[in-house]
Amino acid sequence: MPRNAATDSPDWFGPDGSLSRLHPGYEYRQEQAVMAARVAKALATGGRLLAEAGTGVGKSLAYLVPCCDWAARNGKRVAVSTYTRVLQSQLVSQDAPLAVKMVERAPKVEAAYGQENYLCRARLASRVTHGLFDTREEARAADELLDWAARTEDGILLDLPGAVPVRVLARVGRDSAACRGRDCPEFTRCHYFRAKRRWQEAGVLVVNHALFFAGFGPDSEVLPEIAAAVFDEAHRLEDAGVRHFGVQLGHARLIGLLDALAPERGRGLVQYLEPADEPRRAIEDACRACRSELDEYFDGVGRLLPGNATRARIQQAVEDAPRAGLAKLAEMASALSRAVDDEQVAAEFAASGRRLAEMAAGFGRFAEPDLESDVHWVERSGSGACSLVCAPLDVAPMLRERVFDELHAVVLTSATLAVAGDFGFTRTRLGLDRFEELALDSPFDYRSNCLLFVPSKLPDPTEPEYVERAARGIQRILAASRGRALVLFTSYEMLGRVRELVEPDEFEIYCQGELPVAELLRRFRDDTQSVLFATQGFWQGVDVPGESLSCLVICRLPFEVPDDPRLAAIAERLKAAGEHPFPAYQLPTAVLRFRQGFGRLIRSRSDRGVVCVLDRRIVTRSYGAAFISSLPRLPVTGRFGQVKSFLDPARED
Repeated sequence: MPRNAATDSPDWFGPDGSLSRLHPGYEYRQEQAVMAARVAKALATGGRLLAEAGTGVGKSLAYLVPCCDWAARNGKRVAVSTYTRVLQSQLVSQDAPLAVKMVERAPKVEAAYGQENYLCRARLASRVTHGLFDTREEARAADELLDWAARTEDGILLDLPGAVPVRVLARVGRDSAACRGRDCPEFTRCHYFRAKRRWQEAGVLVVNHALFFAGFGPDSEVLPEIAAAVFDEAHRLEDAGVRHFGVQLGHARLIGLLDALAPERGRGLVQYLEPADEPRRAIEDACRACRSELDEYFDGVGRLLPGNATRARIQQAVEDAPRAGLAKLAEMASALSRAVDDEQVAAEFAASGRRLAEMAAGFGRFAEPDLESDVHWVERSGSGACSLVCAPLDVAPMLRERVFDELHAVVLTSATLAVAGDFGFTRTRLGLDRFEELALDSPFDYRSNCLLFVPSKLPDPTEPEYVERAARGIQRILAASRGRALVLFTSYEMLGRVRELVEPDEFEIYCQGELPVAELLRRFRDDTQSVLFATQGFWQGVDVPGESLSCLVICRLPFEVPDDPRLAAIAERLKAAGEHPFPAYQLPTAVLRFRQGFGRLIRSRSDRGVVCVLDRRIVTRSYGAAFISSLPRLPVTGRFGQVKSFLDPARED
């Protein structure tokens, strides 16, 4: 293959390179070629690279192609890790097939999912045989699963057509604790073990951050040996690390474990035992005692929440009263696994015992808290159930010691890693001491195709009349855009209040929570004059190119809420170190989230639209400059007339 003289790497992305010959709509992008060369260099030299690549650079191919090339040349495996399954699926189905065509003797590229995403034929057969479904809906779902199981080739539950109750999926997905391995009659047809054999044959393995953390390491039996890694969506790496290295003990989840064993109503594992058997009565009694103890315990935990608060920080030890009862029940379940004749039933009892033991051990993190390294809090969900949460304050040491230092080469990439052109915040939060930096602007023409509108007469979001005034502003904006808008909120509470005040004007308004996410996005894309009200996850990872999304409304700058326990603890630590929490943590965190939200609008060269920020602080407060300077250069206006002119159909192609 010819080489690029400027970079001394294969000419994959040059004007006459491999991609130009394979892709009929090819357009040369210098940024893509530069990124590919830097990724190739990092892999070849054992380097560390932090690469921000703006929307449209084509970063997926810019790292996939060098990864395939390096794996083929060296006979070693590269992991490509994403935060969302959406990107994981896109890489395997869309980008990887093209990447392997661009590389000589290209290796196999495979997707790896967590074990619970693979159908376990043995568990499904056992559940159906014994009729262990609590409702007619679950029984119908089981029938549909049986039909699908006969057709599916890979058994990935994510690909199931239609909706299946979560309880059913949890009981038929692969579970290591319940797996009999080679002793299982379905072993030769097992989807999970077939997938693992494919993982071993792959030179590039596409995973998500959660699975990478759970399965990476010399002693892991989950993922095969990995020599190098590319972390895409690296702006979410800290979030993934906090979840992996933390602990959450939820009342509802614990009761769910008891119900799977011996529910008050319905059919649990004890259904496998004869009603008059002493072991059955004993475990039913133990489950009732644990359930009562947990109810009382979490009622007490809930009283730690002041007033109507939904979460509150805990700065002292919390007794581990349920620990002994759960541990005893775990032992009983394990003993039953050795006593029953049915091998699959025995495996299920063993799995139940292991999960109960793990949850029992989790109470130790709260009974003997490490308040220097962790933050603890209690929170109440919308359903009223309480949870205890333990989260590390700083994941940088763990990422550095357990991940980065164990790999030959590491690349972190995202469209949003810098704040006003500075990578310092990301470096600090992720422990990137020895990483080189690369910043590549988007090749899209934001000056011509995008307008930033900040209304000049809105009150601050902290003022009482803000929501009503913002709703009127949104109504006006949606009329001008003729729907075709994504409206992003920072809370469900504000989303609900604004939705009550905004009347549809010849367009449909969809709201997050009304439908599954995939269905919600499908309808929004297909109905080109619809509107989507959303929060949280929709600030990132949503890709709706074309006319359906011509207007993006950001209601508030996405600062973390003041009552966030981890934010409070991080702020205290920064103050103790002599730093001011706002510029050191709160502002850069908000800027990166804002950049993610902004990035939902322009997804292709032909996209054109308006970003409306209904938060005057972006132009009236000194810190607003950090938000503005972190965006591509584009025109800014406070005049609604310019918005109407920009969105005028006569000016659109």
